[in-house]
Amino acid sequence: MKIKLIHIALFLSASVAFIACNTTKKLAEGEKLYLGRKIKLEQTDKVNFKQEILNSLAEVNRPKPNEKIGGMRIGLWANQKVQDSSAKFLAKWINKKIGEKEVLLKDVNINNVEKLINNRLENLGYYNNKINHRVIENKNTALIQYDVKVANRLIISDVKYERIGKNEFDSLITLFLREEKPIKANSPFSLQKLKNTRDEVSYYLRSNGYYYFTADNLIFEADTLNTSLPHHANLKLSVKKSVSELALIPYKIDDIKIYPNYSLNSNDSSQLNDTTSIEGIEFIQSHNFFRADRMHPYLFMKEGESYNPLNERWTNKRLNQLKTYRFINIRYQEDSVIENGIGNLDASIYLSPLSKRSFRSELQAVSKSNNFVGPSLNFEYLNRNLFKGGEALRLSSKVGYEAQINRGNISTGLNSIETGVAAELIVPRLISLFPLKDRFIYSVPSTKFKLSYDLLNRSQWFNLNSFLAVYGFEWSPNLYITHNLNPISINYIDVGNESSAFLNLLSANPFLARSFEQQFIPGLTYNFQLNQLIDNKRSSRFYFAFGADFSGNTLALIQNLGGVKGDNKRFWGQSYAQFSRFDFDLRHYQNIGEESRLVSRVFTGLGLPYGNSVSLPYAKQYFAGGPNSVRAFPIRSLGPGNYQPSNTTDGTSFFDQAGDIKIEANIEYRFPLISYLKGAVFTDAGNVWLRNDDNRNGQISSNWINEMAIGSGLGLRLDIEFFVIRLDVAAQIRKPTPTGFEWQDSFQLGNKSWRQENINWNFGIGYPF
Repeated sequence: MKIKLIHIALFLSASVAFIACNTTKKLAEGEKLYLGRKIKLEQTDKVNFKQEILNSLAEVNRPKPNEKIGGMRIGLWANQKVQDSSAKFLAKWINKKIGEKEVLLKDVNINNVEKLINNRLENLGYYNNKINHRVIENKNTALIQYDVKVANRLIISDVKYERIGKNEFDSLITLFLREEKPIKANSPFSLQKLKNTRDEVSYYLRSNGYYYFTADNLIFEADTLNTSLPHHANLKLSVKKSVSELALIPYKIDDIKIYPNYSLNSNDSSQLNDTTSIEGIEFIQSHNFFRADRMHPYLFMKEGESYNPLNERWTNKRLNQLKTYRFINIRYQEDSVIENGIGNLDASIYLSPLSKRSFRSELQAVSKSNNFVGPSLNFEYLNRNLFKGGEALRLSSKVGYEAQINRGNISTGLNSIETGVAAELIVPRLISLFPLKDRFIYSVPSTKFKLSYDLLNRSQWFNLNSFLAVYGFEWSPNLYITHNLNPISINYIDVGNESSAFLNLLSANPFLARSFEQQFIPGLTYNFQLNQLIDNKRSSRFYFAFGADFSGNTLALIQNLGGVKGDNKRFWGQSYAQFSRFDFDLRHYQNIGEESRLVSRVFTGLGLPYGNSVSLPYAKQYFAGGPNSVRAFPIRSLGPGNYQPSNTTDGTSFFDQAGDIKIEANIEYRFPLISYLKGAVFTDAGNVWLRNDDNRNGQISSNWINEMAIGSGLGLRLDIEFFVIRLDVAAQIRKPTPTGFEWQDSFQLGNKSWRQENINWNFGIGYPF
């Protein structure tokens, strides 16, 4: 086995070297392939800012050398191939996608590059730098090294504002510089910092009513003569002499008019039939399309208040979140009369509605995390603005067929037909018996009412009827955080038409039978999500989700107060589940270079059955293994603990291998290959356990760390931004055996039976985490 791996490694190395060298052999005589540039810094002051300098010079590499993928210039190779008749389909296809012409040493304008380097350094406050270069040549390639002797950096001693004689205006800028300190004394000079400060001062003035003021009206001047220390400067912030007089006048909002049913195809006069006024704001519409009293709380703009772009932004954002309007346009009209040095703005908000009703049908190819795949046909009817307050009614139905794929084979005993209907009403405000604050600044809170029914016909096993009723709230206090609270969540599941095989399975496993018996799940759920993934500017991002699910506590408390004792309480003749369940999901995404990323994840799930329950209901239990879990193991093939079913081919392990507790950890390195094709290297570890002991010996103990299954593998992903198709293959590194968990001592890749037992293929839609 080791000899085979050595041969493979030598073959790959030879291939890389061949392609890398082959691209240079096709160059004309005397030409050198440009490999890029190196920068060597020689600083005269302390090396405190070396990394800042290198980051600033990172983009100063013009022209960019031919790109390497896995050490090979594949784009250049393909481009050279298509220049002669030897090009095959693969070379033509690669050239069309990522082909590149050769970048030669003669293409480099060294003088321009040196100017760019000096310009970047001056932007950081380094003046009078000395830049030299030397060309390092090999047989067919060359690179350029720039030796940069960096001057002493300019330090800002003080920042002052030059007043223009307008007391309120001058006081605002002086207050901002004193309180916010955007540029601190004795801080290093940075042109970008000066630009940012101009933007911040401008925005602060606009937030205090100066509607026409922009950052271009401000200028910084540096004085290096009147300072007592060398390499120091005093900064002076002043207003340009050419500034318009209007930019120095504060404005307040005078009149506000809202057009809730505005159409670009009609004139304004047809929309003035009905006017409603609330706190001075006029709502003008040809008919009562959107109730004025419902829209008024979403407006942050007030008559008589100073103009503030933040209020405008929040108003626009909240109106967008109603999901009733296609376009939102806020316009201002200046009043020509200026009184007491204050101008007036008339605001008009034009709202163009979406279609009130829509119908959608979808034919989907579904791939689930439990390896079930199959077609699904979905229908959805949506009624927007149902009660003229932004309410949305969604009616949906579905029918689908699915079968489980295990190690590439379809498990005919686990195919199923699923049908369902659902009705959901989403109201863009809080509806509660208790007084709740309904004025959320960042987003519009919503109340959700949902009723659904699903029928699952699991072939050769059982039919499952599921009824769900939910009443809950969702809100986001800021861009990254979302809360979802369902005070009432009632799930009733009725299992019927059980086959004799399924009944035999339940009789052999009392704990499993109990988990299927308690299918009345009344309770409360709460979910918290912190998501930094939407911020693409961060190189290091976190995702954290917490979920809590409580069932049966209120019913049990009422019955206890009523004198009903014992651990087999019933409601309407139905045994109900009692448990608390908590999920913790923490992920970290670290960018490495421009396109590569290191992703790590830790998931912990804890279920605590009590009272009526000795284990979690089957629908609430945890499973391990599969395309979004420990990928070296088939779906639901791990645990609980070191439990191993006697027969893994009859489909019973699909139901039997579940637990009340789950611990899982994953790490994955993702990198680009060609165009939309991405690669991955990963390692997964995890398992599930029971809280209470049963005959499977799967109860969690202090030795749980030694019952973690581990697998590693490779992945290919076709990533077309909004759609990802994923193929992962993984080998078992540490796995359960009759004598306990053991590490693999050999990898017999040439042995077919070993591969079938220890290697697992996973197909999925989307990334695993």
